[in-house]
Amino acid sequence: MSTTSATHWSRLRRPAVLDPVGVGVVALVVYALHGYDALLTPDLAIFTYGGERMAHGVPPYVGVFNSVGPLADAVPGLAVWLGHLVGAGPLPSVRVVFTLLSALSCALVCVLARDTFGSRAAGLVAPAVFLTFERYLQLASDGPREKTTMVVCLLAALILAGRRRWLGAGVFTALATLTWQPSLLVAVATVVVAIVVSGAHRWAAGLRFVVGGVVTTAAFVVWFALAGSLRQAFDGFVLVNLLYTSQPSAITQPGPTWSMLWAEYHGTLVVALLGLVAMLGLAAAALPAVVRRSAGERSPGPGRVLAVGTGCLAGCLWTLAVINGGPDLFVLLPLAALGLAGLGVLLVERLPRRIGSVAVAAAVCLAVGVAGVEAVSTRNDGLLLQRADVRALLATQPAGATLLSVDAPAVPAIADVTSIWPWQLFDARMLRFLAHTQPGGLSGLAHRFAAARPTFVVTAPHYPAAWPQGVLRRDYWNVGHGPGWTWYLSRTAGRAAFQRAQAANTSAMSAFSSVVHGHPRWTG
Repeated sequence: MSTTSATHWSRLRRPAVLDPVGVGVVALVVYALHGYDALLTPDLAIFTYGGERMAHGVPPYVGVFNSVGPLADAVPGLAVWLGHLVGAGPLPSVRVVFTLLSALSCALVCVLARDTFGSRAAGLVAPAVFLTFERYLQLASDGPREKTTMVVCLLAALILAGRRRWLGAGVFTALATLTWQPSLLVAVATVVVAIVVSGAHRWAAGLRFVVGGVVTTAAFVVWFALAGSLRQAFDGFVLVNLLYTSQPSAITQPGPTWSMLWAEYHGTLVVALLGLVAMLGLAAAALPAVVRRSAGERSPGPGRVLAVGTGCLAGCLWTLAVINGGPDLFVLLPLAALGLAGLGVLLVERLPRRIGSVAVAAAVCLAVGVAGVEAVSTRNDGLLLQRADVRALLATQPAGATLLSVDAPAVPAIADVTSIWPWQLFDARMLRFLAHTQPGGLSGLAHRFAAARPTFVVTAPHYPAAWPQGVLRRDYWNVGHGPGWTWYLSRTAGRAAFQRAQAANTSAMSAFSSVVHGHPRWTG
């Protein structure tokens, strides 16, 4: 990076407390503007429901069988527990805590950018850019989403690696991985380069990093072993992903992938792509300075840029190969924000100081304003209808009524009741897993369903799989559609109960125009 001199990098300072605190407060306000009554989609409901089971003392993978890390349920579980202390319901508690985590991630982006580029301007521009990314902004208050927790842990790992706190970097790398597995690639790529360019004692640094990660992971293994759930944890964290998952790719399916990403991010997708290109370019430009430093130059700045850029490259390669949805970009969004901030620093340095300060302030204000407009314009109140429908239907039966959720985890999450099975998402990979691991395969699963005789069955709308259809046709009445699911009631409840349930469903759904404002998203 020819314009990045050793003199510039010598200005690197530990970030002042006030900058990240101010960034976090602004981010919290912007995220809160999006509101807390958005539709609870299946992907979000699975973590809400998992958190509720955790708060009731049921370990991850036992209360809810999931294919990501245990922190995906543990963090919402902590939020539910904290909410209970102040008398708040599970879902509001989880959404408020995840808004705080999202604001914290903005503050950490501020710290990472300032550390990486040795510039206060970068520390302000990067979180402002990060604040505009549409899907991240929406899920800040629509959540919970496990990748928000992952971003916080990953950013902490990158910051600690830049400051040569290798043990702590290992701990947070493990925590990020125990939330969402692919984050390991970004963290390890960054830390390895950071260790290589750090100078002496590389083996000791690498050992401390590994020890931090191994000890943290081992603590979770011990937890599952003591809880008697080690096998379920291995199946969910490793086996399902390794043997039963076939994932789409931006390389093999470019059209659907980019259409999906555009629908999730709109114009901010272009911002993210430009930021990633900028980050990779800055890292490439820093390489000569890193080589010169190995020959005696002492500035640490280029090494930090190269390390973060290498992590960005690893994340880009993974995301091109495997991407399932808009939130998969979360692992890259902080790095894209850093890329634009770093590029901005280079441009501002060419300007007179006063003009450069005005340009930075204008860029920050513009980004925050855009984010505020996004927050307000994309909010919806679909949760109000969902709550009305769930409460109305469940109230038609005695308190001891049982429930089976099939691809409709929002219902047990909203009601805070237990589905009779830990499996919630019965997609193609889960059906392959269940067919190979359950006694009798899917036919055996159908027999168990019939024998369990849950009072209510709730499925995804027009659920296509064949395994439950025979039991549903024989033993259940189709009550009607809710906002994102279909209700069934056991025939053993009686005709009068069926009529009450139908009336409750019709009444709740007919209130759509007066309860829900805007156009909620039914998928996500």
